[in-house]
Amino acid sequence: MEHAEGKRISKRMKTVLACVATLIAVICFVVIVSQLIGGTKAENNSIIVYRTAGEIYVRIGDKERTVSDLSADEFKCDEENERVFFTVESSQEDGLYDLYFIQKHRSEILEPKIIDVGVEKNFDLVSGKVYYLKKNKDAGAYDGCVCDIDSSKIETFSVNVDGVFALKGAEKLYFTKMHGTNKVLYSYKDGTPEEICRDIVNIFCYNSAEKPHIIFERKSQINTGMTELFVAYTEGEPEMICDNTYTVMFDDYSAGGNLYYFTSGTESISWTAVISDEYAESDKTVTKPKRDNFFAILGISSEYNEAFREYQDKLVRDEIRAALNESVKNGDFSAPVFTAFAYNSQGTFKIAEKIDPRNVCSVSDFGVPKIIYENTQIVSNQTDMATLVSIAQRSTMSEVIEYARSVVDGSVKSLGLAFAACGENGAVCYELKGYDNRKTLFDFSENGSRIYAFVRDLQGERLSLYTNSLNDSLMPSASFNVDNGLSSYHMLNDTVIYLKADLGKNTGDLYSYDGESSVKLSNAANAFTVENTDDVIILKGHDLSGTHPTADYYICAEDEEQLIGSDIIVSSFAYTENGKAAYICGEENGNLLVVYSKGRSAVVAENVDEIILFE
Repeated sequence: MEHAEGKRISKRMKTVLACVATLIAVICFVVIVSQLIGGTKAENNSIIVYRTAGEIYVRIGDKERTVSDLSADEFKCDEENERVFFTVESSQEDGLYDLYFIQKHRSEILEPKIIDVGVEKNFDLVSGKVYYLKKNKDAGAYDGCVCDIDSSKIETFSVNVDGVFALKGAEKLYFTKMHGTNKVLYSYKDGTPEEICRDIVNIFCYNSAEKPHIIFERKSQINTGMTELFVAYTEGEPEMICDNTYTVMFDDYSAGGNLYYFTSGTESISWTAVISDEYAESDKTVTKPKRDNFFAILGISSEYNEAFREYQDKLVRDEIRAALNESVKNGDFSAPVFTAFAYNSQGTFKIAEKIDPRNVCSVSDFGVPKIIYENTQIVSNQTDMATLVSIAQRSTMSEVIEYARSVVDGSVKSLGLAFAACGENGAVCYELKGYDNRKTLFDFSENGSRIYAFVRDLQGERLSLYTNSLNDSLMPSASFNVDNGLSSYHMLNDTVIYLKADLGKNTGDLYSYDGESSVKLSNAANAFTVENTDDVIILKGHDLSGTHPTADYYICAEDEEQLIGSDIIVSSFAYTENGKAAYICGEENGNLLVVYSKGRSAVVAENVDEIILFE
């Protein structure tokens, strides 16, 4: 009997334990799911730095910490490691800064930790490492430093550093130093700096490209006034793109796309194409005469006087040549004597000849290199060096330059607009009819199939949209009028997003045109912007009555509007690459800091004055 009772107790105990185990499992499951759901919320998956009531807060995920030093500035974010870097006015060095970082560790944000003191304000954050310049008091210059936060190791890679160019994922670091007035490029790898080249003119770093790289120019070692153009990727050595570059369109370069540049084989480049330098060859043999080489019974021989006058005239001509070449180098005037090229990951492509870089209207960022420009030619060549010498003798060199500029400009005749491209079968060039370049803005679809033209009306306040399709031979079709009365537009991949608003009205309708048809996206819109290269953000209900202008923000997703937030302070709106937004609601709402993602909004702070950083 006792044995049977014991079995029943044991059975009940097993049942209870099983229930407890099940309950624990359910609780654990709920906790895990809650954590996963909480972790995906925008407010718990963002890094925000904001200012409120004279204090600065750093929020990483769902945790916050105050930055006590109100001089904190230059905030930068390392999302992967949940770190925020910033500078404060240095406690030890006047005019310099101390470099700090804040890090989230497990369930808390640690106290700000100092990296170094007495540094330049600007610093770079690449691949989890921070690169900066530190003042070297003894040398009176800056040391180049890199700090690996994980190992707390600071390394000085060189002294007297002028600039640092670190590429994502690269083992090699690039930096520049000044040797007098000469900028020199170095690389640094495995503790060893190595000089790359001297006479650096321009250098730019492009970490946003699929293949991070730097592009730099140095003065040509052969052609005066020209440069040599190079590219360097994360692996391998710098590669020369061109050895006689006149000008490079860096401002029109999208990282990883088409880089356009112009060359010329003429040493003096442009002015000699219009102004005859009849003394160019003979002056090479003219030298300063020596009196001893000329015999005279009494006084100085007439032959010496003639040789000395010839030498003085040669000096004047040399001064004029130098001044004209310097003006050309500075881009003061030019003529259509240049050849246009494009460089991309596929190689170098010749696009068109006899172009003036100043007359380029538009270029395509990606795909087949394409260019629209005013086609011109030189129609006269009647001015010579003797005329310029005559002006110099009775006036100033500035008058010579001004006259030469007027001669060059007056000798160039417009032949209308041209379109050139370099496809599979080489370079082609066509006349682009029907447009006045003085009233027209051009752009290209990203897929390269279409030209878009935006023509100003007579008042210059509205635009008409035209398009030309390109056939397999890259020949433009006749222009087609898409729509009129555009107040603003933006290119989005292969599509034009544009707003139509009548004159005198603050609102209008928003459309998209994809080359086939126009689709209405919204009405009563005050303005719009394209964020993250992909998302169309629409502003409505624009209110200028308060201290700060406000508006209601919508996102257009799949041709449908979704409200992001109402009464948003326009200047506060921040958007990230992964489609999250942060903004401050207006004063009537208590200046609430809100984070938005995928149709959901959450308030994370009150009485906020400014969003400093949002990632």
